Amino acid sequence: MIKRILLRLLLVLGLVVLVLVLNLVVFNIAASRVSEGTPISDPKPDKVALLVIDIQEGTTGATSALKSLVAQSEQLITRVNPILQDAHDRGYLIIYIRTEIANPLLNVLNNTMARGTAGAELDQRLLIIPGPVVVKRRGDSFMGTDLDQILIDHQIGKLLVVGLDAAQCVMRTVEAAYNRGYEIAIVEEAVISDSEESKARALDEFRELGVEVITMN
Repeated sequence: MIKRILLRLLLVLGLVVLVLVLNLVVFNIAASRVSEGTPISDPKPDKVALLVIDIQEGTTGATSALKSLVAQSEQLITRVNPILQDAHDRGYLIIYIRTEIANPLLNVLNNTMARGTAGAELDQRLLIIPGPVVVKRRGDSFMGTDLDQILIDHQIGKLLVVGLDAAQCVMRTVEAAYNRGYEIAIVEEAVISDSEESKARALDEFRELGVEVITMN
């Protein structure tokens, strides 16, 4: 009798683990997709938006479990804040982008960026200038959000990008912006990845795509 109960418990546990793993696989596949979008008409490169991607408590802040990103966070934010101020002074549109995970099964595995938690909010050290905040659930910041409409409404033709991860969410967002015909520039010192090697590969991919990689100088 006891053996039968244990076997049933193990079967249930195995099914739960399988469901969690399948959800994670599906999420990762969906997160890696890049939207095509509609090419923008009459792009105006003098109309610039600064995209600040995923600098939030669950990635760089107090609730993050991503040690490699946390280790780089102070230096990153020290560099990003002056860029934010300069963008504001130049009259650029500033758009903060943050990730929320709404899937309850995925939040069982890792709830550091679950909707409604501190980890889903912007890093408290980040300079906050009034402007749109886009909440995404995929790597591509355009997918399932109002980012397209915000940029169109402001007649944006050029995007300046900072944040993380250079090899993941920044990459997917840049690829999606490229598909739409935006002029794009990445600030080299103001993007990070889980390693310098990963960041270097991402920067090379940006250059191959025709994205401008600029320095703070």
